[in-house]
Amino acid sequence: MKLVFSSTSILLLILCLFSNACQKIPSPINEEELITTIILSVQKLGSNTIEHYTFEDIDGIGGQAATIDSILLSKNSMYDATITLLNKTIYPIDTISNEVLEEGDVHQFFYASTPISMLKNFEYQTPNDIGGNPIGLNFSFETDDANTIGSLKITLRHQPNKLGNGVSSGDITNANGETDVEVSFPVRLTNV
Repeated sequence: MKLVFSSTSILLLILCLFSNACQKIPSPINEEELITTIILSVQKLGSNTIEHYTFEDIDGIGGQAATIDSILLSKNSMYDATITLLNKTIYPIDTISNEVLEEGDVHQFFYASTPISMLKNFEYQTPNDIGGNPIGLNFSFETDDANTIGSLKITLRHQPNKLGNGVSSGDITNANGETDVEVSFPVRLTNV
């Protein structure tokens, strides 16, 4: 059996192979954000002073130990708070909280106090996502009326079920999704 290829057939074959070889591999739609720094800014209602508390782990798990500030709050008080997320491994520094805001429909923060009564009545503040569900970059809370030592755990979930039972009011139990970052700040309530 004799195979005969015309010059047109060979040219078409070469073009098909060459065009497939030169196609770009699509990049992922949503690459994971690297979060090296969390800044929690709190302001006691009635005060003009904003206190900033930082968690930082530039080299990630392993390597140098992370640094974390201890939070000092007044007992029996109300606070407004804001979270800023940064990636300090690149220059200029990448403000990841801007990306979380832009992709608010697939992100939500959750807050938990240990002991539970130390920090309470967490309430999400605006802005919300496009569906009117909370994101949680801004929130408020109250402190207990006793001198207490404990912690504040902040968790950012990626693709949580925002329609799950209790999720829109801050209950992480039915949120599902993946944890982007979770950190526990030491907290002390006193007569500040």
